[in-house]
Amino acid sequence: MSSLALKKVVFFLSILLISGTLVPSFAQMENKDVHVHPATLGDRKPVMNFILPEKIDEKQDFTLKMILYDETTKKNFQHVTIKLAIRNDTKTPLINSLFYDKGGQIEIDFKYQSFDKPRIVVQAPQETYLGGYMSEFGSKITARQNVLENGSYDLEATVISIDSPAQFIDKEIVFNKQIHIGEQQQIHDEIDIPLWVRNNAKWWSDGEIDDKSFASGIQFMIKEGIIKIPTTEKKETNKDVRIPEWIKNNAKWWSNGEIDDKTFANGIQYLVEVGIIST
Repeated sequence: MSSLALKKVVFFLSILLISGTLVPSFAQMENKDVHVHPATLGDRKPVMNFILPEKIDEKQDFTLKMILYDETTKKNFQHVTIKLAIRNDTKTPLINSLFYDKGGQIEIDFKYQSFDKPRIVVQAPQETYLGGYMSEFGSKITARQNVLENGSYDLEATVISIDSPAQFIDKEIVFNKQIHIGEQQQIHDEIDIPLWVRNNAKWWSDGEIDDKSFASGIQFMIKEGIIKIPTTEKKETNKDVRIPEWIKNNAKWWSNGEIDDKTFANGIQYLVEVGIIST
């Protein structure tokens, strides 16, 4: 082939590549791997546990765990990416970052450090697809900070990917948690019920889960410190007592935002008092 003919072949191949008519085999493989269909929840019911110390003092190091699992199977979701936002009482975002874990459990170590100005610095490997900090393979996520002082803070965890780290899910899921640092915690910890418990209350009030399952779930969350209610006198555990209908009505109204946390907590206290739930 002459030099002129070779140049013509190269020229036409270049045109085909630019126009997209001809796609190299490696590019086709890459697209097949990356551009998967967004994950859907199907019949799965996502629940998130926020696990952190019951009492956090100012300038104290602590660990926050966010575990996303299916309420039906009790199994963790896989390849989870969560956007965590932390806001103070002025709603100013102190952090708003993506975090990824292959097994559905994200663990962040918050360590106090003296900086020249208020800030949070996240240190961890980067997740390749979505750009979030990752915690799989035993690597730790560390957030060095000097901004979490005495006061209350809102955690907003938005799930943006499951099943595959390459694609966003079709509909974002948001979970909320309030934490208290220092002296104010003693005031606010009397009643603390996470917002995601509303889903459990609604499913129970609608008959999708039975009394025993609901009571067992509430009991577990009290023991783990996920739900905090004032201590009350309790009787011996009585598994045969049926939960009164008024508590189910309270659960429905509370899940719809028609009654406050204190009123719903009164129903939980009653379950402890009559021995349906042990603490």
